[in-house]
Amino acid sequence: MTDSEIRIKLRHSSEEGYQALFETYFNYVYSITFHILRNCATREDIEECVADVFLEVIQHYDTSHDGSVKAYIGTVAKRKAIDVSRSVSTRNSHTISMEDEKLTEIPSSSRVDDMVETSERNRILIDCILSLGEPDSSIILQKYFYDRNSVQIAKMLHLSPPAVRMRCNRAMKRLRKLLSENGKKAF
Repeated sequence: MTDSEIRIKLRHSSEEGYQALFETYFNYVYSITFHILRNCATREDIEECVADVFLEVIQHYDTSHDGSVKAYIGTVAKRKAIDVSRSVSTRNSHTISMEDEKLTEIPSSSRVDDMVETSERNRILIDCILSLGEPDSSIILQKYFYDRNSVQIAKMLHLSPPAVRMRCNRAMKRLRKLLSENGKKAF
């Protein structure tokens, strides 16, 4: 469903419009929030974040605005997920169980440095992927993070499988360039 069709539905019946919005963009919002929160949050936290994204969109989206609905939802999803990541990280840093078997060894400073570096690298990677824009960022996320093939991705994004493969190749070239500009090795 296109942005203009969603806006028309929202103007006609907000319930039908938001249902169409949810059905069209659920996978997109979930993939953004999942990739930001996967290392620090539970599945319930991720699902709650997705629900919060749609709640915020319902409360604040202006149907008279002609901008991209997908870009608006993507921005809301990214910001919400970052907020949840911060709150979950803060919550987890204050709660330590002494009975947890994983805490039998205190990590050395070099391991902590490696973990921080890896986390930073992952953040840069996700930021670079999201900066590719749509549908390229969704194609990359679906292919390399969810292991979906071009036929599955094509169905999700309403493209042809050859178009998905072509866009994926071009997006990977752009992603490599973005990553090299950030001083990181590409894949």
